[in-house]
Amino acid sequence: MPIRLIHLGAGGRGAWPVREVPGHPDYESVALVDTSAENLAAARQVSGLSESQCFGTLAEAMATVEADAVAVITPPDLHAEQCMEAVVAGKHVLVEKPFAKSLDSAVQICSQAAAKDVRVIVCQNRRFCNPAHQMREVVRSGQLGRPEFGQVSTYGWRPRTHHSGRDAHAYLWERGVHDFDAAMYMFDSVPARLWCDSFNPSWSPYRGGGGIYAWIEFANGCRCGFTCTFAAHSKGGDTRIDFEGGTVVPGPEGLVLHAPGADAPQTLTAPSLPSQYDCMLDSLRDYAAGGHPPGISGPANLTTIGIIEAMSLSAETGAVVDFADFMQQHTGAPPTPPS
Repeated sequence: MPIRLIHLGAGGRGAWPVREVPGHPDYESVALVDTSAENLAAARQVSGLSESQCFGTLAEAMATVEADAVAVITPPDLHAEQCMEAVVAGKHVLVEKPFAKSLDSAVQICSQAAAKDVRVIVCQNRRFCNPAHQMREVVRSGQLGRPEFGQVSTYGWRPRTHHSGRDAHAYLWERGVHDFDAAMYMFDSVPARLWCDSFNPSWSPYRGGGGIYAWIEFANGCRCGFTCTFAAHSKGGDTRIDFEGGTVVPGPEGLVLHAPGADAPQTLTAPSLPSQYDCMLDSLRDYAAGGHPPGISGPANLTTIGIIEAMSLSAETGAVVDFADFMQQHTGAPPTPPS
């Protein structure tokens, strides 16, 4: 029997589940929820749902249709309350990142989901893209020896503040939550220590934290630096990992390896991967069926939310944060290794 899914948020990012679910054999769309009549009308055209299956609130939808899960694709400040509403009603949840804007709220959602025996999946899609997948495979295979250090840089300009305009650390919550999840996935480890400088250029439209300089020392001894902002005047960026056996960076056809003594760089051809959307939907399907918690589960994402809060603390105090101690103090458990 397919998973009967309510779409909470039918416009913007919410368009992808509306678009992808009709072609997935293990899901069925049963309701659309949005405050915008325009979004509902557009989603109806894609999903084939009727006007009677459109609602203004999640409570209305859950009271009217039989459903197994809710896709929460709404502004981030609404995620925690809406996830809690769904899990209290006994529904599985597929939610855009971050699934909460505080570690305490995230812990409460996971605890309630466990009590109700339902599952939470967070849309950390970047780990399902080829560069992150390939770098993880090179790390795990040992083919280039031990990874020693890496660098992630992202420069861009976003004149609209989207959903983080009032945050003190805008980049951390809006983009860092992706960057650090992908970094844990690539390095196949969790942070041991971290540090962050969250800054805001004078021309930034954000209240604070339009960019970061940050550093993570992973539990496996690798290090990675981050220079990231969406308040730069031009676009650019780079991701690299340096191993004993060379440097790898993303290229148009796969990772490019710069090996010591080699006459020319070598391309490590990218594998053919399922779409990121299928990966996220499949993760919820398998997890709901009793499978092992995937790396994008709610409990696993407590580590990602913890990194954002620990980075925020570091930015405000100037201190290097012992991350294992931080997570033990705030969740009662060590950070969850990526899977």
